[in-house]
Amino acid sequence: MYAAISADIVSSTSFCIEETLALKQRIEDLFSILEKRFPGFWGRLIKGDYIECLLPSVKDSFRVALIIKSSIKSFPVAESKKKKLFRIYGIRMAIGIGDMRIVDKEHGIMDGEAIYLSGRTLDEMGAPNKNGTFLIEPIDKRLRPALQTIGMLTDALLNNITRRQSEVIYYKLLSKSEQEIADILGVKQSGINQHSTSAKWYCIEEALNYFERLNFENV
Repeated sequence: MYAAISADIVSSTSFCIEETLALKQRIEDLFSILEKRFPGFWGRLIKGDYIECLLPSVKDSFRVALIIKSSIKSFPVAESKKKKLFRIYGIRMAIGIGDMRIVDKEHGIMDGEAIYLSGRTLDEMGAPNKNGTFLIEPIDKRLRPALQTIGMLTDALLNNITRRQSEVIYYKLLSKSEQEIADILGVKQSGINQHSTSAKWYCIEEALNYFERLNFENV
């Protein structure tokens, strides 16, 4: 059983050349971090604003998707673009959970139910205002209502947090302590705690715990 993540970055065509290149580098650096943290992770950036990722461990996929989302949402853009671009929507995402027929990183081939489900779900997502920006589609339809619910509720929280709060959530998803995050960002630990509380980290963490406790091997 695999998990595939398909995602596209909203309004990326509004970036200047420098922002586009910086965002591309940020995503490539993030993929390197995820490869080290999650064995078997494979991520690629297609046409500058479309992301495809594959994980052999389904239980890690929700955390990885949230890491990607919070990293993109915390990307610094020009002051004049902040409200238009990333105040609410930074990235649309879909997770597909199923089998894979071919996983050939050397030749760049992902083929199977998981990547088909994530890609189709993203294509059918529609306008962000209508259906949200994060959906989870398992091959086992018995899991669908619960997974769709936690995906949409977590998405609603992340879509309304600030860039600094997104940074804090990003590092928390990587299991950094509040003091470690404070040292990285050059602020006081109390400030990190405040951002964490305002971003409703305790709700995000509860959704993560629920997802990671599910036994996907027996579905």
